[in-house]
Amino acid sequence: MEEGEVSGGNEVKVEDGKGNGEKENEEKKPSVGGVASTGEKEAKAVIDGVIRKLTRLVGSGKSSRRLLDMELIYLTDTGGQQPFWDLIPIFTRDTTATLFVHRLCEKLDEHPLNDLYQRGKQVGPSQRATLTTAQAFKTMLRGQHEGEKRSKIIAVGTHRDLIKECEETIHQKNEKFAAISSPHFEEDIVYRNEDMKQIVFPLNTKTPEEDDKKEASKIRASIEKGATQHKIPIWWFILQLILEALTHKLGRDVLSKDECLHVSKSLGFSEGQLDAALAFFDKLNIFLFKKNILPGVVFTNPQVPLDKLSKLVEKQYHLKAAEADPTKAAGKTIGGEWKKFRDCGILNLKFLEEFKSHYVKGIFTPSDFLLLLEKLLVICPLSATEYFFPAVLSMTPESRVNQFLASCTATEIAALVVEFPTGWAPPGVYCCSVCHLQSHAHWEVVHKPPTTPHNKDTPDRQLCQISRNSITFSKDDRPGTVTFIDNFSFFVACVNVDTRKMDREELVEHCQDVRSELFAAVEAGLENTHHTNSRPVPAFLCPVQNESCSTELHTARISENGKKWICSENSNVFDSVSPKQTLWFTGAVTSPSKSKAPKLSDLANRVAAIIPHKWKPVAIQLELSRGERKAIEKDEDECFDRFMAVLEQWKQSASRPYTWKTLITALKSASVDENSLAEQLDRDFC
Repeated sequence: MEEGEVSGGNEVKVEDGKGNGEKENEEKKPSVGGVASTGEKEAKAVIDGVIRKLTRLVGSGKSSRRLLDMELIYLTDTGGQQPFWDLIPIFTRDTTATLFVHRLCEKLDEHPLNDLYQRGKQVGPSQRATLTTAQAFKTMLRGQHEGEKRSKIIAVGTHRDLIKECEETIHQKNEKFAAISSPHFEEDIVYRNEDMKQIVFPLNTKTPEEDDKKEASKIRASIEKGATQHKIPIWWFILQLILEALTHKLGRDVLSKDECLHVSKSLGFSEGQLDAALAFFDKLNIFLFKKNILPGVVFTNPQVPLDKLSKLVEKQYHLKAAEADPTKAAGKTIGGEWKKFRDCGILNLKFLEEFKSHYVKGIFTPSDFLLLLEKLLVICPLSATEYFFPAVLSMTPESRVNQFLASCTATEIAALVVEFPTGWAPPGVYCCSVCHLQSHAHWEVVHKPPTTPHNKDTPDRQLCQISRNSITFSKDDRPGTVTFIDNFSFFVACVNVDTRKMDREELVEHCQDVRSELFAAVEAGLENTHHTNSRPVPAFLCPVQNESCSTELHTARISENGKKWICSENSNVFDSVSPKQTLWFTGAVTSPSKSKAPKLSDLANRVAAIIPHKWKPVAIQLELSRGERKAIEKDEDECFDRFMAVLEQWKQSASRPYTWKTLITALKSASVDENSLAEQLDRDFC
């Protein structure tokens, strides 16, 4: 595993009881039942044996206490190839720690060699990664603020014995990692030595020496120390052990819901109690159970979908390697279908049938897998037989994307930006948004670039070729196309229509339709990748982009009244919005005064999402009582939720006047120290 990550899962603590909120007969012993739906008699023997052993433990004093005090940590191992960056957030969540694994013998600003392994053996030749190691580290950090739970970051450097072959010292690597993490992610970093600001844990993993074992022990201790404990009722734990034993006996990682129900009835569970237990296991990534998609399937190994998708990633890996020599291309026997997959990410049911691992007849079939991927927005249908898998597409180089976007400032319709308050586009959201636009908004993916531009000032449309970070859509009820771009800091929508054939009213309607559908897709992508704390806002590309603010591509935010744009890099750079920008808005909104009550949605997007960690000093400035602050801290786990609770309490109690002026004054206080944010709110809302 190279340039990948290992998500340290959740620590599970076993407790007594069923944890289902219903009264149970404590003296009732579980009866032993069969597994009628499988016809596997040996499975019944497994269940009988496990129940007898665990029942004895539960009622046997000291042994029972050992069982009740048992703690488990679950790990998810992933690859470092680009597609996994988009897939991991869909299938994992609520992790305690994320291990970023990289080679010490390679510079952070280099594109490292990626090796693909299956069952411990390298598959195909090494290939250069799309992202540099530094960019990959940034990508991993992107989801931290927006996720349900922020995990600790541990940077692990392998090939310790080859560090001298690298022009970059480990000290320089530590400095670069620190610069990337500052200021948003400093509190998330696990330091090898905090006093010396050492971030990288150096290891030899294949031939570990005593020092390497000590480093590994430090990493393990860091994971255990930061693990979030989730107490689990003892009978749920017993159910988990039995299902895992049954899985091992049957030699498969997929069970039917009926099989699980027969097992759970042996323990005295109702179907509702089984569903509650499976939902709990799913949340902690112990099992995978998507009741609303595949109600009859339980994955006792939650990595099954990722393992199957890795087969497609491996196939793409082979196809790319063989691209220079088509006569050796994999899949040659089925004509151009594999070529369509390689170039355009198009697959069909036949592809999934070819990879037979984990399928179980009558329980989990290729059609079931297709349905799961479609509902999770991993793929989207293009026709009755073909599906689009954007995560496996090649990347358009960042320099080319930025050059194209810079030219968009000269077009007749301003490019619309989807900006994220932390300045990071969370991983996986773009690909899920693309699938949502195709399958729900009925935008159609264009697989070839237009041959001629619609306008003389339209930028080079060769960028519009289909790629992982640039996809062009057509809308069958609207003229022209929309190019949707991910530059990894924000998303951009570029509308390309012949403005000579549309009047102003039609252009406004078209742009606002695009905006509405685009933000709905992004919201769906955020929910599907568990980045539920993110609050995207509309913006534009800054029209200036010179020494006044920054020569690098950046954005301009829109004031609340819709009358001016303000550079995100330098708040002293602003101007009135132009007619080509106002196409995206229905009209001016009356500017609120400092005495006007703020909307909770504005407070969420413009304050709580920006500085969630400062909820407590803001609460003090708004004069919430100590008891109120303690109650909020107890009731809410996430900083964003605590901040919103503070704001709602402020609104309800009127501890201080519920006005923009009050909040702006609080933000400027010494304890909060957010003068820049306060000035932005003052300009936009007052």
